Amino acid sequence: MNRPHQQRGANPKPANEPQRLDAVTGLNQANSEHQPELVALRNAARSLLKMPVAFIGFIEDNTQRLLTVTVAPQGEQACDPLDFKEMLTPRECSICQYTIMESDHLVIPDLKEFLEHGDGASYPAEFLEQAKQVGGYPIPWPDGAGGITLKPAHFYAGATIRTSKGMHVGTFCVVDVVPRPDFGVREIDFLENLAAQAADYLEERALLRRPANFQLLQQLSSGDDAASETASWDAVVIGGGPAGLTAACRLSFQGLKVALVEPKESFGSPTGVSSKVLREVAMDHGAGTSWDDVVSIRQLIAQNDAKRVALQLQRYGVTHFKGTGEISGCNGDGITTVVVRDGTTGASELLARKVVVSTGSKARRLGGIPFEQPGFYDSDSIGSLRSKPSSLFVQGTGIIALEYATIFAEMGVQVSVAARGKRDDLLPMLDGSMRDALLSDLEAKGVEILYQASVKGWRADEAGPLVELELPSGISERRFSAVLSAVGRVPTTQDLGMEALLEADDVSKLKKLPLLENQQLETNAGSVYVIGDVSGSGLACKAVMQAQGLVDHVLPSLVLKSKQPAQSNPSHASPSIIWAIPELAFVGSSQSEAINTYSEAEVFSVLAPFADTIRGRLKALPASYFLKLVCLRQDGRILGVHVYGEGASELIHLGASLVADGNTVFDLQYKSFPAVTLHEVYRNAAMLAIDTLSGLAQKSG
Repeated sequence: MNRPHQQRGANPKPANEPQRLDAVTGLNQANSEHQPELVALRNAARSLLKMPVAFIGFIEDNTQRLLTVTVAPQGEQACDPLDFKEMLTPRECSICQYTIMESDHLVIPDLKEFLEHGDGASYPAEFLEQAKQVGGYPIPWPDGAGGITLKPAHFYAGATIRTSKGMHVGTFCVVDVVPRPDFGVREIDFLENLAAQAADYLEERALLRRPANFQLLQQLSSGDDAASETASWDAVVIGGGPAGLTAACRLSFQGLKVALVEPKESFGSPTGVSSKVLREVAMDHGAGTSWDDVVSIRQLIAQNDAKRVALQLQRYGVTHFKGTGEISGCNGDGITTVVVRDGTTGASELLARKVVVSTGSKARRLGGIPFEQPGFYDSDSIGSLRSKPSSLFVQGTGIIALEYATIFAEMGVQVSVAARGKRDDLLPMLDGSMRDALLSDLEAKGVEILYQASVKGWRADEAGPLVELELPSGISERRFSAVLSAVGRVPTTQDLGMEALLEADDVSKLKKLPLLENQQLETNAGSVYVIGDVSGSGLACKAVMQAQGLVDHVLPSLVLKSKQPAQSNPSHASPSIIWAIPELAFVGSSQSEAINTYSEAEVFSVLAPFADTIRGRLKALPASYFLKLVCLRQDGRILGVHVYGEGASELIHLGASLVADGNTVFDLQYKSFPAVTLHEVYRNAAMLAIDTLSGLAQKSG
């Protein structure tokens, strides 16, 4: 434990003080807006370390800038806390000026001794006189009547806030007015962890705000990097889906010159937006759905999307090139050439320091299916339906296939689904409880699931599509109004020119691109990154997280001129959502995955129905809707969250943070939820889990 040095003197300065002050300025905390993230970290320190005072501070040239200060008396002295968004105090009177001289932390168990015989004896005479009158190091304190008085502090502990480059910009501190002999190694570790989290947040915030990046942008514009002078674009993004749009806007927001290449007029939405429109219309109108409603709503959304994206590109300063992009090569300076063709004889060449490929995916088409005939569709062309079919045959049992099955069934269409395997073979990515609930709801809606069925032939006549099926009972020919083949999707890597960057024997790898960490194409030529469906990531929410991680990775080389990539951040748990009726959402491990990782004895699960919440009772929600927690028996850690029911897409984001942060069911029981919302189901699940761990569940059974 670091204790104060003796007689280190007034106004100590680190050896790298000029560079340290530049780092403080770069984080741009002067007169900053309210920052809930820092408030949450501060409150965590005060609550868990049981301290009345906690704050985050920056040591500037002549001042100490205290952020998010809270003074909350405890015990018999408890009263309304004092909260200060920002306070400025003289640096020469601060304790934290000594903390930043340490490598990690500073603990002062007796501040009176510190003022009389330690470094504090070097404070200005006026401050020492005030401290003598107060009876110790003076801090503001609520007087219980709405005013403020001064009270002597007895104990101080501070952890240094260090940037990724090792600059000690400030401190994360707690203070008490009584001795704290209980403050040991465990408490120091906790404080240092909070300081590290604060540093991560502050640096990420700086990269997301132009004012914070002003100095870095000046370096960029005046830099002598040869590649910067040669390249006409800092980054070229090929593909305008959710991931491509995210990457382009975030990079451009840093003051970089970014081009987005996309052939469509309307873009920026997920591949499956068409099915989402169908879903919402089906839920509103059911069997009375008019196909005219579907078409008009789809057109309206496309128009609004086009306006939204155009404004977004304008706001962020991204230049849109309408056309298709192809990589034509890379020069010796690492500059990649992208050729843009707009469908005419003309073409533009864009020279880029970084290229991001986010061209999405297309429906996989199996051979022998007459898609050119009326009535045969894949998951892309199903949107071109001219009218609502009376019956629909679905080939495939993946997420997309079953989404469409639930949607059309809700619209009153007679749906039949061909499954090659048995019931238990379907949707292996889902927890067993989720799969059983979905299949039961499908069957309740009248969906016919043909297990152990395979298609032997397809044909069409004037009356519509005919499907020849091989079933356990024999061969059967069935007629349907429409056929949907939804057997997965394939990345769109054709005609992108990436083979120009691969060795001859690697061209075959275009089916599965060779990628390094942070989505970079494994090649000695150029800096090309691949995100979204084209990289095999799948769902749009995961693709956007890929894009955000990519931006964090490439910014140092684009803005800071660093030749080293950013250090990889720990991956966050990314939720998956299935837009069936009702919704399904999940994150983390299923029960079977958790058992495979640990053991059956180490894993348990609980299932909390929506109907047991106040909101669920008010809305008369079905008994089949539930939230399931998969937990580790050893400490109650939450390994997976699985939600089945309308609202799952909104509820799962809390689950993602629980899994990513390694929270336990004991943490979860104390979380505060808005009254009369479905989030109450999380607390119910936590209590069920705690009952299970304590043995109450077995006793009550």
